[in-house]
Order: sequence, then structure tokens, then C-alpha cells
Amino acid sequence: MSSVDERLQKALSDWQSWDMPLGAKPVLVKELHGGKTNHSFMVDTDCGKVVVRVNAENSSHLGINRMRESEILSLVSTLGCVPQTFFMSEQVLVSQYIDGKCWQQSDLNNQKNLHKLQSLLDKIQKISVPEKSIKRNYVAYCQHYIQQLPESFQLVEKTYLKELNHAAETIDQADWQPVINHHDLVPENIMESEGQLFLLDWEYAAYGHPGIDPIRLYPEQYQGELVEELKTLQLGIDKLWNLVNC
Repeated sequence: MSSVDERLQKALSDWQSWDMPLGAKPVLVKELHGGKTNHSFMVDTDCGKVVVRVNAENSSHLGINRMRESEILSLVSTLGCVPQTFFMSEQVLVSQYIDGKCWQQSDLNNQKNLHKLQSLLDKIQKISVPEKSIKRNYVAYCQHYIQQLPESFQLVEKTYLKELNHAAETIDQADWQPVINHHDLVPENIMESEGQLFLLDWEYAAYGHPGIDPIRLYPEQYQGELVEELKTLQLGIDKLWNLVNC
């Protein structure tokens, strides 16, 4: 039995710990494909379908903080734009199954859709950030990835990494207040169900720059400051993530 199967079976065996009025052990339906790091499964319960996400074993290498994810999910849940969480640990997340359509890049080209998404992001960014929360340091975040890469790569890409570090440093030193950011808001993580938007997969969420989510979604329409630096940072983080996770 693989590590993923073991953790899945343990999660199912611990069903009485889930925050649901269950009367019987949940039943595995099928694996949900599409995730790049985690493994997710549709599970049937006597209270309806749920998703059991088995977390990647290299979560810490990818810069994921499960306690921060849990805190941010709790804050954002007040807007009704995330699946309800029933159980969460370092190993698994059990959440509501949303039957809907995941967006594609073409959906972002629709101005009505874009306005709807911008309105939701505005509401999320207006949520009060906890007083003791840690503001995202983008230089440190990039270095967390870079230090895991071979020295040969660091030497070959020295100029590029210097440009990336400069962009991150410029953003870190600018005057801005941290807001809740998803930090992985690709179209596949935007789901629409009966006209309502749900944002999925908050494991990279943090208290960061207010432009980091918009710059990924609609870089040509973003009207804030540090546009070029934010573009460089976002593309750089994606590139480093892919290298670390390959």
C-alpha cells in the first residue's frame, strides 16, 4: 500500500473526528485528478459528498504552512466563497464537495466574469488581517526555493535570479499593507456553481501584497504600482516552484 493510500485510509478510519454528524464510515468513490502535488478523492458520506485531500509529502519544501492555510480558510469562509472545512491536519483536508465548473483561461477574457472575480477579490482583501500575522517576505520566499536548487543552476541563472531578487526586494521595501492572498489563483482554482464563485486550494495563501493575485489573473489590466516588479516576481515564483517540484 502506498503512502497516499495509507493516509487516505487513516483519514477514512478517523471519520468520527470530522466536524460532521456522521452515522457511518464514509465510502471512497473515486480519485479526483488534476492536482499537481496533492491527491484528492471524492468520498460519499450520509451527509453528502466530500473531498479528502491527501497532502503532498514535500509540502514544507514547497513553502506550504498548514496552520496558516487553516487560519486563512477560516477568515475567508465568512464570505461563503470556499468549500466548508470539516477536518484538517498536516496530512489531510476534508472539505465540502462543490459540484460546478472550473474556469478556463477563456473565462477570464469575459468582462462580466472578470468584474465578478474582481469584486470577490476586493471583498477578500477587505477582511481584517490578524494583528500577529506575519507579512509575506518575498525575498525570503524566493530564497527558500532557490536554496533547494543545484548550485550549477544557480550559477547558470545568476543574472535571472539577481533580477528576481531585485524585484522581490523592491516589493518588500515598498509601503503597502498586507492582505489575504491566494498566491495560486490560476483558472483551475476558480469554480462556478449555480452562479456563485468558489476559490479552491488555499495551501499557498498568505498575508501578502495586494497586487499579487490580480497580476497573475489580469496582468495587462492591473492598475496598481510596481507592475513590472510584480510580474517578474510572479513569473519567477512559478518557475522556481516548477523546478523544486519536478
